[in-house]
Amino acid sequence: MKLRNLLASGLMLIASAAGAQTFLGGAEISHKFSFGLNIGAGVEYRSADWFKRSDQWSAEVSASYKPLKPLKIGISYKFIQAYTPKQQTSNYQVSDFWGNKHRVSLGVTGEWKPAKVLTLSLRERYQYTYRPEQLVPRFDLDEGYAAGNKTVAAKSKHILRSRIMAEVKPSKKCPWTPYWSFELYSLLAEQNHTKNTSESALFCDKWRTTCGTAFKINRHNSLDIFYRFAKTTDADELDSPHTIGLVYSFKL
Repeated sequence: MKLRNLLASGLMLIASAAGAQTFLGGAEISHKFSFGLNIGAGVEYRSADWFKRSDQWSAEVSASYKPLKPLKIGISYKFIQAYTPKQQTSNYQVSDFWGNKHRVSLGVTGEWKPAKVLTLSLRERYQYTYRPEQLVPRFDLDEGYAAGNKTVAAKSKHILRSRIMAEVKPSKKCPWTPYWSFELYSLLAEQNHTKNTSESALFCDKWRTTCGTAFKINRHNSLDIFYRFAKTTDADELDSPHTIGLVYSFKL
């Protein structure tokens, strides 16, 4: 009961201070093998405008391998359903809709411990996201009747995600592990398949910084609580700049 009240109070305090607009909740399960292989799966849910509507949900499977103690290689696949609000032009209104995305990631992480309680890491991750073509109902504003469908073009996006991270572990017995990270999204290439056009080489497509803490309940269960601020240039990224997150993890 004390732990639940502490976590709830902490989340509300951070949310009030930051003016958070997005809530991210998730759950993960993983298993680590003795030879350095780790496999996992997880689900994630996002709400917009602080629980006023659902914004996105996703499911992910992943695997990582540590050939050396300070080096980790990871790969993952994520299925995403994202909400797009209704859009209006001078003549038509396009209905709101849920669209699917498929995302594959491949990354390498290196770690360095300059002090006993401090761990620094650098991660480079290549991310490919594909959004299939979709037909969305469209309505004539003057006449008020259906006016066929709008084609939402298929889209591919190649991103390089560079992240630096600092974690502090005060002691082995301390259940809290505070951390801070900064992540830069560099656009490698983007293609609109319907119009057959492409863009590339945008240095900063998005950046975000995160501060939070992991809380170890016991050897199998843990929580991650964080606040995140993000800036993006992508019109398809509808997340607000401020996000509060709570992710539960279970290790087999």
